[in-house]
Formats: sequence, C-alpha cells, structure tokens
Amino acid sequence: MKMKNLMMFTATFIALSSLLFSTVNATTFPNLPTSPVNMTVVDGSVSYFTITLSNVPAGYDVSNGDYIGWCLDRGHVMSRSTLLEVTLYSSLNPPAELSTKPWNQINYILNNKGGRTVNVIQQAIWYFMGWWSYGALTTEAKQLVDEANMHSDFVPAYGQIVAVICLPTDTNQQLAMIEVAPRPPGLSPGYWKHNVNVYNGGRGSYSGDPHITATQLEEYEAYIKANFYSDFSLVWAQTQFQNPKNKGMWLTIANWFNAAAGLAPYTND
Repeated sequence: MKMKNLMMFTATFIALSSLLFSTVNATTFPNLPTSPVNMTVVDGSVSYFTITLSNVPAGYDVSNGDYIGWCLDRGHVMSRSTLLEVTLYSSLNPPAELSTKPWNQINYILNNKGGRTVNVIQQAIWYFMGWWSYGALTTEAKQLVDEANMHSDFVPAYGQIVAVICLPTDTNQQLAMIEVAPRPPGLSPGYWKHNVNVYNGGRGSYSGDPHITATQLEEYEAYIKANFYSDFSLVWAQTQFQNPKNKGMWLTIANWFNAAAGLAPYTND
C-alpha cells in the first residue's frame, strides 16, 4: 500500500509540475490554452447559446463542460450540435482583428445583466460588435447600452466574468464568446507554511484576508488526501516545508492547498 501511495504521489508531482509550467508561461488573464479546442453549440435558455467545450488541456481557467455563450456575429450562421474547432482569446487581450471592439462595455454587460432578458442582452452585445443599430434597439437594450457606455473604463477583476472569444478555424462559422470567471490567484508556499505551522504548533495566528481557520485547514487536508496524495496530512506538510532538502516540493504542496481552497495555482512570476 505504501509503495502504491508513493507511486501515486510521484505521478501527481510530475503531472502538477507540468501544469505549473504551463501556468507560469501564461501572460494573460484569464489563463487560456493557446492551441485550438473543440466546442459544440446549442440554443441556450438563460443565454443565446449554450457552448460545450471539449479537448481542453488541464491547468487553465477553462475546462471541458458547458458555458453561457453569446453571439458576436450576425454575418454567419452557427452550426448547431456540431463539433467545431476554435481558438480561445481573452477579451482583455483579443486577436488583432477584434482589438478595436469595445470589450470594456461588453464585459460590463456580462457582469451587470440585472435580470434583463436574453434578447435585451444579446441586442446590446450585437450593437457593440457593430451588427445592430442604436435606433433598432428595444428601449431596455438602449438603456443597457447607455449604462455600459457610462462604464467604458470597466475591466473585470479576479472572480468577475470575462468574455472569452471563441474564434472558429472555419471562417464560415459564426463568432461567439463564453463567460468565464477565473479563480482568484493562488497563495505562496510561505503563506501555507505559516498557517500549517500555526495549526500544528499552536503558536502565532492564522493569516489571510479573511483569516484562515483550523476548520478550513482540516477541510483542505481531506480534499488533498482524496484528490492528490492519500497519505497527506498537515503534519506531513509541515515536515516538508521545514526541510530545505524538500524545497522542490514546496510549490506543489502549496498548489494542492490552493486547489482545495478554490484558488488558481501560485507561480513564481
């Protein structure tokens, strides 16, 4: 059993190290794969589209699954229930051909829907993408457009929705976007070392904003045991953090804690 656990631990370390390497090289927010992925589109109920991503590598702010989707293009038709290849771009760093679009206003809309209907939201998006005239908007859509223009400096922060552009490889397909809310940034090995030491030694106070608690650490311990390393314990983590010979493991352990806490991986950038 111990040998099996050690093998699982080694495999996890290698896999997570690979994940962290891809994260360190990410230069945009959110962290998106640079190679094409697949998407399937159907008509949505709470949005214009429901977009299902697949073939997404691990370690990014998107993953395989369903997303709220919107139409960005009235000049083409979107094939429904068909596997399509797309490249994902953050609207905070869009491709050159879309760089002049008012993404601040579009991101404001996604974060401030205020109970408006799908039709109103979609009309406002089409307006900002240049596919709908102001005069043709409904009264509610005009109000949303006007509100977004009053917040033309809006930039999403961590935890807020970011428009992610789905640029199709087949240029005959319609341009779309999905809503992505990236995880808050991960915390450092030093942060987790301090709190593990407090838990095990009973000295000092827990850090964080808000302060972490002993109960949370115990929940994270259980999560890590179930998902990363079955022999994990807070005592074991303290031992690793205190031994300079194990420094190569500190980032991995910290990111186990970050995953348990719902945070993005920490990097040395």
